[in-house]
Amino acid sequence: MGSSQSLPMSEKQMELYQEETFFTRKEIIHIYKSFERLSELKVQAAFLQGNYNFKLDYEEIILLEELRNNPFKDRICKVFSDDHSGNMSFSDYLDMLSVMSLEAPKDLKSAYAFKIYDFNDDGMIDRTDLEELVNRVTGDRMRTEDVDGIVDNILKECDLDENETIMALEFEEIIQKSPEFTSNFFMEV
Repeated sequence: MGSSQSLPMSEKQMELYQEETFFTRKEIIHIYKSFERLSELKVQAAFLQGNYNFKLDYEEIILLEELRNNPFKDRICKVFSDDHSGNMSFSDYLDMLSVMSLEAPKDLKSAYAFKIYDFNDDGMIDRTDLEELVNRVTGDRMRTEDVDGIVDNILKECDLDENETIMALEFEEIIQKSPEFTSNFFMEV
């Protein structure tokens, strides 16, 4: 059964994917085919056996065009993989693309962006997380004092309770005021 033929998943599974995402049947088929191209035989064999929880390794996932050059690819994979290993099932991959779609509501995108930028997974974005964020965005090309200045400015703008951390509610409030966030926190399907 090749990738150009019908999908090796049940109709019930397809309906479940449609219910759990912002995608149409046609979009899910397109997304499945991009997932399948990473390891065609492994993915097809797993799906034909009804093993929809089969995971591709992180090293395979980051070959996807949507992630290949993203400075946050490791965090994105970790946040969206259900076991936080970075390895992803088709469902994890579909969830990631659904949240990153233009149809996803801003508050959902904000919640996931917060998790991605919380590099030490402590439930808040602190100075260390912000330094990591700035360094990744700039490709580690800035001097430490310049990074510190940017982090100071971010905290001044976003740390509403002035405790040197940005909590999820503060982050969401800032994101709600950012009209370009939805289109920037996006992966094309």
